[in-house]
Amino acid sequence: MLAVAGGFGTALAVLGDGDRSVNVLWALVSLLGVNLLMLALWLVSFGVDGRHRGGSLGKLWLWSMRVTAARPAVACVARALALTHARAGIVRWWLGAVAHGLWCGALVGVVAGLVVAFSLRSYGFVWETTILPADFFVRLVGFLGGLPAQFGFSVPEVEAVRASGLGPIADESVRRAWSSWLIGCIVIFGIVPRAALWTLCMAITARGRQAVRLDLGLPYYAALAARLAPASERIGVTDAAPARLERRRAAAAHPLSGRGGALVGLELRTDDTWPPAVASGVHIEESVDDRDQRRAVLARLASNPPARLLVACDARLSPDRGSLQWIAEASGLCGECRIWLFAADRVGDPARAGHWHEGLREIGFPAEAVFDDRFAALRWLERGDE
Repeated sequence: MLAVAGGFGTALAVLGDGDRSVNVLWALVSLLGVNLLMLALWLVSFGVDGRHRGGSLGKLWLWSMRVTAARPAVACVARALALTHARAGIVRWWLGAVAHGLWCGALVGVVAGLVVAFSLRSYGFVWETTILPADFFVRLVGFLGGLPAQFGFSVPEVEAVRASGLGPIADESVRRAWSSWLIGCIVIFGIVPRAALWTLCMAITARGRQAVRLDLGLPYYAALAARLAPASERIGVTDAAPARLERRRAAAAHPLSGRGGALVGLELRTDDTWPPAVASGVHIEESVDDRDQRRAVLARLASNPPARLLVACDARLSPDRGSLQWIAEASGLCGECRIWLFAADRVGDPARAGHWHEGLREIGFPAEAVFDDRFAALRWLERGDE
């Protein structure tokens, strides 16, 4: 907005209030000369270590962001953006896009100022010289107006150009031709190159940004990662336990059409000898460890329910709610269910077996339905198959 306003004001200042004639060549140099000079310097900078160089207006824009930032974080973001672009090698193109965009805005403001001034005031156009011949200006005006003429802008006739060297011409068509020539030169030699270069810089910058990758191996990224993604974090209790847990109760002994016994191992360690030697009439299920195996065993028990089911639980492990609920569900798929605390004699902590007895009692297994002794458990399982 400042660039457009600046260009608009510059155009009004160069043309004046209409009381004096406008030197068309001087006006053209005043409105377009600095822009062309800065554009030439930007092009020359490609040969002078141009990797980290951008337009002067681009650098001024970056500096103004840091200076006028309302909060320190804004200045840090601007600096981080510049450093990220520098590592990607696109600082030149990024700042070039800023510079070309600002110059393009300023030149649009110049054209807007010329159109407004020419619409509301009457200007006479002249060219002045002391040492140059008139033919030089005729050729210069024709040369500069050749390309704009291809896009519909007017070019003064040769006689009108010669006559303008003697003083302003009152002919309305000549005045319109001079004003159109001046605006055409600003558009074709000022706005069009800047707009094309802005588009090129934006395209290269956008492509370069897609290739930007942060080097997370740098020390300050390691410190930042420790803050944003710590290795451990205390989160507390996420889901508080309800005041009372609903538990499935073990089924009491009931007659079933099935016969014989079945033995199931529940989450037994792999270093134990399993299965034990039992009578031929006892069906041995696999040792269940995961959810799929538990579901499969329940499905087989439901399709062929045994009269007696012995579930071997590793007494060296603590009972969990999932295991107890599975035992209670399995007890409803057999005539009678009892629990064998496998390896109870090898439990290092005597309280561990007590936890099993307590948990099984809560789901409906009395003390006599829980075996600590291997031989007592297998004798109960085989009693109908002797």
